[in-house]
Amino acid sequence: MISSLRSRSSILVNCSDGTKIQENEKSFATLNPQEVHHRPSFDKCNTKDTLGAPSEDWSDVKHDERKKRDRILPDGAVMKLMKKSDYKGFERMLSNISFMLLNAFLLKKLDIFSYPFDLSNITYQQVIAFIPLYSLYGFQMQCMAFAGGHELIHGNAFKTKYINNFFAFLVGVAFFEVPRHERLMHKEHHIHTLDKHQDPELTSFYSRKELDSAKFMSVPSSRYSYFRSFILTASYLKTRIFRLLSCSLGILTDYSGQGWSMTTSKDLFGKDIMLDLQINALLQLAAYACIFSIFGRTTEGLCKLGFWWIFPNLVGYAFINFYRNAEHADCDFTTNQLLNTRTVESCRWIRWLLWETNYHCEHHCYPMVPFFNLPVLHELMNDHIKHNELKTFAGQNWALVKPGGWIDCQQKSK
Repeated sequence: MISSLRSRSSILVNCSDGTKIQENEKSFATLNPQEVHHRPSFDKCNTKDTLGAPSEDWSDVKHDERKKRDRILPDGAVMKLMKKSDYKGFERMLSNISFMLLNAFLLKKLDIFSYPFDLSNITYQQVIAFIPLYSLYGFQMQCMAFAGGHELIHGNAFKTKYINNFFAFLVGVAFFEVPRHERLMHKEHHIHTLDKHQDPELTSFYSRKELDSAKFMSVPSSRYSYFRSFILTASYLKTRIFRLLSCSLGILTDYSGQGWSMTTSKDLFGKDIMLDLQINALLQLAAYACIFSIFGRTTEGLCKLGFWWIFPNLVGYAFINFYRNAEHADCDFTTNQLLNTRTVESCRWIRWLLWETNYHCEHHCYPMVPFFNLPVLHELMNDHIKHNELKTFAGQNWALVKPGGWIDCQQKSK
């Protein structure tokens, strides 16, 4: 991968703050610590973690070791890209929320929801307008939960820690995520990406028989399983409820919320971490108790909560799965993040909704770079990424289900 350099001898890229990065590309391939003069080390970078712990580089080895493997850029270039911004965070957060509220306003204007519900007053024109609007409304919710929440647990959404904390909790409550638990599991995923024994994104959702297959490709076991993920969305809400309840009891689980499937010992997570996990879960449950006691005291109130809040989240799972179901599909089982993670360029509108998380390989290599600089990181790294051949999410999903595609290849290996 390192040999796949562009013909240009150097690149000039604009950062989000207006500064420019210009580095000789060939130095990316040959760089060693002695060649980097007057550049601070990431290992010594004094940053703070979003959820209160000391700053952590979510990596299996120290930065200097990663530079020999998949961190191919000069430290100075990446240090510029690591600068976070409250302004950029509020810009993305408020623009996404505003778009969601606009969609809710249009749904309200359709006047399709009433209590008691009366089908006789609904026209087919209303239904035709309602279906895409309500689907988009749910998709927006899950984009905020999946992508916005992802940036928040990394501490990349905002520069100021308490703002990250506030929005992480708010997003967790609003979209039924458990941010403290997600942070722990997501860190394990970064450290043990595609490790069949320690990556919770594998062990939580695949059987040991599937994982032990020599040709396992990190894709659904069948087309039926693939399409089921878009239909039986209540299971996603169920696992989140299990996670929340388990955390409130001080029980650490994997993503299933019901057990511990990794070989990683729970003892590695200290009492302070478990106490923090439990306290925040209890606060989240208290928030739900307040919401339902205020807005759900009547049948009409419960119906409104279902229509405007709970059901759209369920609908949204179907659409967000289209964008997150193959982040490591058909990738190499190696610790090299340039080889074990996919990147999809997609279109500007989807990148905006997804907080640029489509640049997934770049993020895995440099998880400390905030979302608004991932496009710059992509420009610097794209030629070194192995699994970037599929430019759209539609193409990625077609690669999963087409005859002779990834699912078929995995099945034939059994």
